[in-house]
Amino acid sequence: MGDGAKQAVAVSRVFTQQPDRVAAAWRRVRFAQQKKGATLHNLLDDVIEPFIRAIGGSLAGEATSAWTRTQGVLRLAPGSGAKPLYDEFISLRRCLVDALEVLGGGEAERTIVERAVDEAVDSAVAVLQRMTNPAAAGPRVPFGGLIVEFFDRVPGPVLVAAPRSRPIVAMH
Repeated sequence: MGDGAKQAVAVSRVFTQQPDRVAAAWRRVRFAQQKKGATLHNLLDDVIEPFIRAIGGSLAGEATSAWTRTQGVLRLAPGSGAKPLYDEFISLRRCLVDALEVLGGGEAERTIVERAVDEAVDSAVAVLQRMTNPAAAGPRVPFGGLIVEFFDRVPGPVLVAAPRSRPIVAMH
């Protein structure tokens, strides 16, 4: 087995058997990207490890789409548009490519990872568009897990009932 093949096996093994290592890097990046005082709700959080594991399978030679083999709950927030989804996938792509470089992966492995992320982005955005416009085209590559609509709640005043001796106040 040549050096390139050995590196491909090593990358595949880490992605397949230890997806939490790459996922932890992605979560650190996402945490660093949040605005101070904001609560970050990662839409991809529940699918990161299964997706990385599926990419590992693709690196090992599985022919079907990694996104189609990914199980988990994908949250999509039509009210927020596609930008938050793109931001998460951009961070994921960077973490996956960094992991490839650290593990000694080459151009062949990078091509497989890039294709998997491209399919996932295209699919998730197509489903998101379809949520707001039923006439929009569906995804070319289907997601293998469950898709749920996520509602961002904008913090606002909350009315709280107070005893009769005190007025009702707005809480934030």
